[in-house]
Amino acid sequence: MEIEQRSQKNSYLYEMNILAKIVKMLYPLLILGGILSTYGQTFTHSGYIYGSNATGIQGVPVYLYSRTTPTLTGFTNQQNYNGHSYYRSTSSMTWTAARQACANMGGYLVTVTTPAENNFIFNLWSDGWIGLTDEVVEGQWRWVNGEPYTWGNWNSGEPNNAGNEDYIQFVGNGKWNDLPNTSLPYVLEFDYIVTFTSWALVTTTTTDATGRYVFSTPTNPSVEYYITFTPPTLPSITNTDAQISNNVTLGSLALKSRDYFRFDTNNDGRITISDTYSIFARKNGIFTSFPASPPDSRIFTTTQWSTINANTSNLKLTIPGVQTITINTPVSGGVSSYYITRLGYSN
Repeated sequence: MEIEQRSQKNSYLYEMNILAKIVKMLYPLLILGGILSTYGQTFTHSGYIYGSNATGIQGVPVYLYSRTTPTLTGFTNQQNYNGHSYYRSTSSMTWTAARQACANMGGYLVTVTTPAENNFIFNLWSDGWIGLTDEVVEGQWRWVNGEPYTWGNWNSGEPNNAGNEDYIQFVGNGKWNDLPNTSLPYVLEFDYIVTFTSWALVTTTTTDATGRYVFSTPTNPSVEYYITFTPPTLPSITNTDAQISNNVTLGSLALKSRDYFRFDTNNDGRITISDTYSIFARKNGIFTSFPASPPDSRIFTTTQWSTINANTSNLKLTIPGVQTITINTPVSGGVSSYYITRLGYSN
């Protein structure tokens, strides 16, 4: 019985040893997966583009532009040294997460290879992660960007690997100390001076049958955006468009402020039978444009449209609308909706 119990115990220890080895092998992948899921950032923005009867307009092209900026969200002001740019995070994260976050932004966790660079960093910030580790082989220190490890500035008694300490922070007087994978601020380095890049088109989307547009694109704190669109090409005028204009003229439909934008084709501040005639004439190809040549399309914000919809007077001078919309610094996760009036059209 004692021999059998010893055999079971040895088998249990053997299995636990195998399990521990498997966990050790998979641990970096599990951590990396967590990092990518937590720190992979996405910019999203959406909205609706409606016509003047609050029905969505399909097929409106909406454009997303981006550029890189030297002002990074979640970091201190840019500091430059020896042709490189440096930032310190205003929040804390583990060393492995900080390494991935820096890579996501096209930089790397700072490498400090000379006393002069070390003094530069320490004189700016009191502490933080740097990109030095021996996580692969204990005692073999490596910089995250592959630079050779030829110089160090260790604190007295460091590195001591007290409790599996594979990651390096700088502390008082710019000295270095090894730590486990705990949370600290970190220093981000770029091997160039970060400046504004030119604006570039990221992607184009078009509104769906409900008038909705959606953007979703990978991003990082060094990127800023703007969104723009113009009214689409006008479709053919229909009998319904002209008939609604006629109904407003005859008084069978109540006059609203929006109707001046839709049906005042000669821009005289009134809606009369001559406007209805012009709409029918353009529909039938007699006119290629309206007599007074006012803007064919006008775009309004939701606030402006609420005012227009709630009034009955001519507001074209006080709320003229625009022909192009640019959303500067759109908020990720935000919603921006607009209304378009098209001269001669009911929607």
